Amino acid sequence: MQKIIDLIKQIYYSPELRKKILFTLFLLIVFRIFASIPVPGVNISLLANVFKSNQALNFLNIFSGGTLSSAAIVGIGLGPFITATVIFQFLVYLVPKIKELQEQGEAGQRKINQYTRIITVPIAALQSFGIYKFLGSISQTPIISHLSTLSLITFIITMTAGSIFLMWVGELITEYGVGDGISLLIALGILATMPEGIISATSSQSLNGIVIVILILIFIAMVVAIIIINESARNVPVNYTRMVRGVQLVGGEKSSIPIKINTAGVMPIIFALSLLLLPTEFAKVLESSKIAWIHTTSTAVFNFLSNQTYYGILYAVFIIFMTYFYTFIVFKPEDVARDIQKQGGFIPGFRPGRQTEDYIYKILIRLTFVGAIFLAVIAVIPLVVQSYTGITSISIGGTSILIIVTVILTMIKNIKAQLITRSYSQYI
Repeated sequence: MQKIIDLIKQIYYSPELRKKILFTLFLLIVFRIFASIPVPGVNISLLANVFKSNQALNFLNIFSGGTLSSAAIVGIGLGPFITATVIFQFLVYLVPKIKELQEQGEAGQRKINQYTRIITVPIAALQSFGIYKFLGSISQTPIISHLSTLSLITFIITMTAGSIFLMWVGELITEYGVGDGISLLIALGILATMPEGIISATSSQSLNGIVIVILILIFIAMVVAIIIINESARNVPVNYTRMVRGVQLVGGEKSSIPIKINTAGVMPIIFALSLLLLPTEFAKVLESSKIAWIHTTSTAVFNFLSNQTYYGILYAVFIIFMTYFYTFIVFKPEDVARDIQKQGGFIPGFRPGRQTEDYIYKILIRLTFVGAIFLAVIAVIPLVVQSYTGITSISIGGTSILIIVTVILTMIKNIKAQLITRSYSQYI
């Protein structure tokens, strides 16, 4: 408790950091204001009931911050931007020119980010149209009134602009505020849906004293496990040889490279969810097609993904795949081995270069396996709990807890790092 109080005092006496935090809070308030403005022509109460009864839609609603079930102008949330990001992450391995851009460092990354924003616009427009068709076909009672061509174009432009606005807000927080803006917006959206989720869960007739105690214990265990996994790392020892530079003898130190169990953080779950929800949306939209084989295929895909067991297995497989994929994007053994060799270092028992790279690669594969399984288990826990308790609300499930805890830990580290930088700068 004393450490928290000391941290708050340090933030208060740091004008620059205090300004960043206030700026972040201001943008988060703006986000929630826009999240409460609905698009016209939607039966919101009926829409909310439909979302509560559908597992996949409830997941989608969580990551939009509850804005989709209320048909807000920012209803499609950050999904298009995340989808565009996933597409470009794959294109890095498929298109040589994009890979060359990534290897150009910060300048190349800026260009990739610009292309990602451009691709986000048509994806958001397509999803907006999909949402319109989806709302018109998901229930026997019309959830959204039939729109004229002009009204439909206005609807698509409004929803697309809302998604682009959220992307812009997230980037502003990342650049001028505290923490990763995209993750912070998603976490805030989850927090916004929690009160309703808790009320819905506690009102379930299947709940009794024993079930409540078990759920609380599961919640505590998940929080503890998430913190332990996120903070756990294997320290790979690195020795540096002594070298003569001018008249000085430098080197000879011993250091270590920490390789985290969960290097990818929460991004694999977000990516996996985006990839899994896209076919669900398109399948439901294409169900109304008059072409027989399209209608049959779309119905089969939607029914398959609506099955809780199949959905959970596919979700876990996607998470494991995306964990490995994203880990080897943010942590490249060849780059680490090359940097160690350039600095005159070596891992005891392994030659610099290829042997060091292979050794780091093997460690990363094993640690990532543990992290991937952990993320998959955390993600499917709500599905298991629902099957035994009958609780349809998943807003307080493992995925939500993981994102919130990870974002909080990352923000605390970010604040501490800025405080340390500020304390050092006073002596420069």
